[in-house]
Amino acid sequence: MPFKEGVKMRFSIIDLDKVKAKLEVIFLRYGCKDKLDEFVHDRQFFELKGKYNQIFMFNSDNNILLNFINNLISINFHPYSVGVPIVVYNDIEVLPTLAFGSYLVNMCKNKIVIKDYNLLYKLIYKKPIYMGLVYNLRDAIAVDNLGNFIAYVKIFKNRRRGLSEIIPTKDIGWYLRRGG
Repeated sequence: MPFKEGVKMRFSIIDLDKVKAKLEVIFLRYGCKDKLDEFVHDRQFFELKGKYNQIFMFNSDNNILLNFINNLISINFHPYSVGVPIVVYNDIEVLPTLAFGSYLVNMCKNKIVIKDYNLLYKLIYKKPIYMGLVYNLRDAIAVDNLGNFIAYVKIFKNRRRGLSEIIPTKDIGWYLRRGG
């Protein structure tokens, strides 16, 4: 979702209830709804509104930064980014960012471990892979054997063949190829 030229972007503090509503969609999808309250505790959230919307977070114990941002916003200066981008959303969908994956991997239960690095490379470049296990998940986080975030994936079962088709939801390799 690239920015459209001429679209005004606005940065503002976002209400915690609105953040929780957006995050709940993601936390339910990846099996970590029970960690939502713990995750939002002691964090501050900001929203970037434009062609699409993003939610950013940082630890709220950083009062100097929070005051600085509030002062910028009060004089109509809107930063492009504050903290870690965690969610991109529009009226139709709510998606976690790649940066958010490193947080979710430590909280969520819907994970699949992929030990074969050739399969990991395929996922990174948005190629489907097939595994001999049938997972009882639809959405999951793919991790390597060290528990590092690799990709968000959709899992489709082929019970007749006893395989799972695992399809990444984002071409992470695009960021590697284009430096985006």
